[in-house]
Amino acid sequence: IDTHVTFTNLKCGSTDNRFAEFQKCRIKAVNRTHKYVDIYVRLHKVPVHNVAINLKLMRYDHGYKPFFIDLTFDACKFLKNQRNPVIIPFYEIYKNSSNMNHTCPYEHDLVVDRLWTGNLEMGFSKFLPMINGDYAVYSEWFNNNISRGFINVFLRLTGDKD
Repeated sequence: IDTHVTFTNLKCGSTDNRFAEFQKCRIKAVNRTHKYVDIYVRLHKVPVHNVAINLKLMRYDHGYKPFFIDLTFDACKFLKNQRNPVIIPFYEIYKNSSNMNHTCPYEHDLVVDRLWTGNLEMGFSKFLPMINGDYAVYSEWFNNNISRGFINVFLRLTGDKD
């Protein structure tokens, strides 16, 4: 299966602007077929320990509905010991495009720089059986069990079935 992935939308938001705020949250076109994501989050209260992430894979079917993955995990623990087989494919996609690739604490702003769709084509689509269609990855970020923000990435998968 040769799968093509394209970003169709990106939504980011802070639920506590005193803690953090998104200064950049955008999709840029590389060419007609590939796009990349840039995200910049200014952290106002550092250092940041005790980070949890709720991750949901959604599929569009008359609205976005949960599809296959809905889990909350301790991000600091995962980054210290990267053994969760469900989270690893998602981490592999962004780790080389981001400064969120080390263990806690975070004492700096958070950056995803030029995460392009090729990372997705080589990434989790080989691990997860997904048919053509529209998908989203919803993530809600917590610090000390308080929701601090969200990043929702919307994707379209197209490709030929052999």
